[in-house]
Amino acid sequence: MAGLTGHLAAFSASLACDRLPEAVVSQARRCLLDTVGALLAGSRLSQSGQAGRRFAGRLGEEPRSVVAGSPLRKSPMTAAFVNGMAAHALELDDGSKYATYHPGASIIPACLALGEAEGISGKQLVEAITAGYEVSLRIGTAINPGHYLRGFHPTGTIASFGTTASAAKILGLSPELTVQAMGIAGSLASGINQYEIDGSISKHVHPGNAARNGILAAMLARDGMTGPAEILEGKLGFFHCFADSADTALVDRDLGEDWHFLRIYFKPYCSCRYVHYAIEATQKDLEQRPFPPEEIASIVVRTHRNAKQGSDIPDYRSPLHARLSIQYGIASILVRGKAGIGEYEEEAIADPEVRRVSDLVRIEVDEEIQKLYPNPRSMIVEIRDTKGNTASTRIDHAKGDAENPMSDGELFEKFRDVTGEVIPPERAEEIMAAAMAIHTRGEIASFTEMLHI
Repeated sequence: MAGLTGHLAAFSASLACDRLPEAVVSQARRCLLDTVGALLAGSRLSQSGQAGRRFAGRLGEEPRSVVAGSPLRKSPMTAAFVNGMAAHALELDDGSKYATYHPGASIIPACLALGEAEGISGKQLVEAITAGYEVSLRIGTAINPGHYLRGFHPTGTIASFGTTASAAKILGLSPELTVQAMGIAGSLASGINQYEIDGSISKHVHPGNAARNGILAAMLARDGMTGPAEILEGKLGFFHCFADSADTALVDRDLGEDWHFLRIYFKPYCSCRYVHYAIEATQKDLEQRPFPPEEIASIVVRTHRNAKQGSDIPDYRSPLHARLSIQYGIASILVRGKAGIGEYEEEAIADPEVRRVSDLVRIEVDEEIQKLYPNPRSMIVEIRDTKGNTASTRIDHAKGDAENPMSDGELFEKFRDVTGEVIPPERAEEIMAAAMAIHTRGEIASFTEMLHI
């Protein structure tokens, strides 16, 4: 098919699990495992997860798809919406430093909800996950960082194309109908970053909305609705409206050979990815010299513009705000020595000593680091004490990057840790084993059933 949108649609429609590289199949399993852990934790341990369950409980719908962390079943669109919010709620979900976007929080919930309702197999799930990630990562990489810096949240905007590719794959749409679905998705893509200013949790609506809208777009195309054939590249298309510039050649370059999906990062900490670099650099500084909090005089962070815009939050006001704040992440490590789920609860973020230390942090854009963005997207943290002693560490690839990967074993440990207060240990082991063998399952409904609580 002609055009960028057509090329992506043809690629997506033709994907077959048996012809995918083993590394790609493995990545789909890892993303499934990691996202399921994030959404189970988010479903019970976050305000957004709890709000989503209450919302779903009010709806009278045919019970076709599991709402994770609950006894509920709802329509595929509602289940995808609620599970998508939960998957993003604790900042545990995977991401791409190139597309500036968290794909798993929308794509996995959309695939599980629609896939369960449609009775698909594990291989079909792998195909749908792969299609959604690869298509959306290419679109996101083509227009970022400019798209993000204009104030859009790619986890809401870019995600809509990924979930639509996944849903179209599950429904077995032709390339022509997939183009129509993508065209419809372009009119549904939304999400802005104003939540960064006051810490409101509407951020979590974005992947949920994208998960739901991908299913909606694909179903509408199946039933006769049309959308612009050049929704990405057209004169008034997505690239024109949502970005100052776009690397259009990247969108279909080496499609099916160079897998952007393999460059996903996974998160060891429950905070914005930029904060991970700050946490690791601070830990390395402490290895050089102990810095008792009461003796610290100043902390300077040098990094790129995206981190400055999204995570320079000295006046954090909510758990979400704290998860986004470089200042809070550094201060929590210096005062408590850790930055886990417990350190991002209401009582923890009110700690006056953490607040005092966080006020010592100053964040600057380093033009040399900016020139290298997005790979690496480095960060330097320099700590100085009242006696003039200093320590400085630069992190180029935080733990979880493709260049510094988390092993399967480390992902298992993360899953056990984040779900420990939500499900029994034996259930966690059962889900992990099933996720890593999902491609051998004749149907996925028995897998999604494990997510009921």
